[in-house]
Amino acid sequence: MVIGGDGYRGWVTALHLSNKGYDVAIVDSLVRRLFDHQLGLDSLTPISSIHDRLLCWKSLTGKSIELYIGDICDFEFLSETFHSFEPDAVVLFGEQWSAPYSMIDRSRAVYTQKNNVIGTLNVLFAIKEFREQCQLVKLGTMGEYGTPNIDIEEGYITITHNGRTDTLPPSKPAHSTI
Repeated sequence: MVIGGDGYRGWVTALHLSNKGYDVAIVDSLVRRLFDHQLGLDSLTPISSIHDRLLCWKSLTGKSIELYIGDICDFEFLSETFHSFEPDAVVLFGEQWSAPYSMIDRSRAVYTQKNNVIGTLNVLFAIKEFREQCQLVKLGTMGEYGTPNIDIEEGYITITHNGRTDTLPPSKPAHSTI
């Protein structure tokens, strides 16, 4: 299941997984297209509707990708989607990722927080309640903007403090359950 499959990252992920032989479903609210329309924006390259692209994919490959249009903040919709598709893995791209968009006004800031936080919580609880063995791949900025004063290490880090030096593991490695 690819949440946010109408987006540029979600679409290619869905195609890749489908091409590899996985059963794929896209879940998307299509709200990004509405935002672009409201703001008078358009893609530099015209992007066909999700329906047209799915038909094209099927005609080129013979493979189908299921489509569920709805809001992941609506737990009833998400629950029905989980019951219908029964995913083994969820790739979560369904976030409002644009910092400038979230700063236009209060309503857009509130929307961004609701979508990104409540939506993610709903996905976590849907997995817990309906597909406990389902794997979650969450990709996105996680709301992190700016540049820290030090590099954010990807693995072990050697530090010196009060004249002593030691090499420490990551505080929360990728396999961590915390």
